[in-house]
Amino acid sequence: MNYQEPDQSSPQNIQLDILDLPDEQRQLINWITRQQKVTLAEVAIHLNTTEELAQQHLKTLINQGFIQQLDDSELIYYQPYFREKKKSKLSQNIWDKL
Repeated sequence: MNYQEPDQSSPQNIQLDILDLPDEQRQLINWITRQQKVTLAEVAIHLNTTEELAQQHLKTLINQGFIQQLDDSELIYYQPYFREKKKSKLSQNIWDKL
């Protein structure tokens, strides 16, 4: 299976970044996240639109760093693409004293 990550110039997002998106994009990402892995046809059905328009939505979200494309030899899938939250730079000793 080949992974196609977003462009290097696009930022990776944490899940909280979804809140800043327009409602339609936020709902689509939430749905993809719940499904874990979807095809273009599934997205088109979910959005009640053509595959061409669904592809445009997906391409936008890939460029923004919210989803990634997986090429599984016969089918192309889309899945969420979030980086983990940054861990605190404070040592555990400091946290223990707080």
